[in-house]
Amino acid sequence: MANKQPEDLMSSRYSRQVVLDKIGPLGQEKLAESKVLIIGCGALGTNSANLLVRAGVGVIKIVDRDIIELNNLQRQILFDEEDVGQAKAVTAARKLQKINSEIEIQYLIKDINSRNIEEVIAGFDLVLDATDNIPTRMLINDVCVKHSIPWIYAGVLQTNGMVLTILPDGPCLRCLLPEIPPPGAMQTCETAGILNAIPYIIASIESVEAIKILLKKDIERRLIIYDVWDHRFDLIEIEKSDNCECCVSRDFKYLNEENKEIVAGLCANSVQIIPPADRVIDLRKIAVNLEKSVSNMIATEFILKFRAEGKDFTIFKDGRAIIKGTGDEGVGKALYSRYLGL
Repeated sequence: MANKQPEDLMSSRYSRQVVLDKIGPLGQEKLAESKVLIIGCGALGTNSANLLVRAGVGVIKIVDRDIIELNNLQRQILFDEEDVGQAKAVTAARKLQKINSEIEIQYLIKDINSRNIEEVIAGFDLVLDATDNIPTRMLINDVCVKHSIPWIYAGVLQTNGMVLTILPDGPCLRCLLPEIPPPGAMQTCETAGILNAIPYIIASIESVEAIKILLKKDIERRLIIYDVWDHRFDLIEIEKSDNCECCVSRDFKYLNEENKEIVAGLCANSVQIIPPADRVIDLRKIAVNLEKSVSNMIATEFILKFRAEGKDFTIFKDGRAIIKGTGDEGVGKALYSRYLGL
């Protein structure tokens, strides 16, 4: 790609993009030389990857720990019924390579955590957030600020979505959200639902901002919020906090092992998840959020039990959980994040 002359680019698959004065032949060559890491391969990840692959970004790596489920097909554009039960990352990579054989597509089936994230991001120009939980986003924020790598935060829920570009000079995500909200304070797609159009739109915005970062032009630093139901756009200025522990004090606490949850397989086909000791959960509030999406619920001040996706959950007041019905630690962590919003 980098050896193509401008006339070759004008007649290539990127001809409609190259003719844009905002990109041009030199911009297209710059995209071909760029490396983008996408963490998460759900609704945001599949759509972002699809757009950037078609745009000609030279290297794209997709990282995801999960498998494809039937309910994913409502909004995760790269998958179909034959893919159910397969690993998301490898399935997405295989399909994306068929879309554009000229670029390099990598994949990693792994749970991102404080022990491996620095190795995973090494060598990439940009990181795209396509995750579904705040702790992982805080971890991405810490590692990208530490290593001066730009990244883009994105999130969707119900009919709303938001995008925020985070550059090495700040502000960072912890300027906007200093701490992880308490368990149960934030709804998830499982408890609140999601309209399938909103991930497409937010991923499109995220992908455009990614291209602008890679080309180093017209970068939008404001928080972009869009409601697809009401067709309402908001642009909000985010100021760098003088007291930010991350981008000012450079305290990368989410990279510390003591701030990482412990996930361990147990006997009797069960997984136990132990969050950091400083978490305290309002079990009754979580029960209210989950009421319409789970069955067999029993809620007290000290323990919450319910059944979902064929698994039995027992949640304790300190955030500890035992999930019966799987011995796979990755599946257990995914279910924990899905139903508790962590």
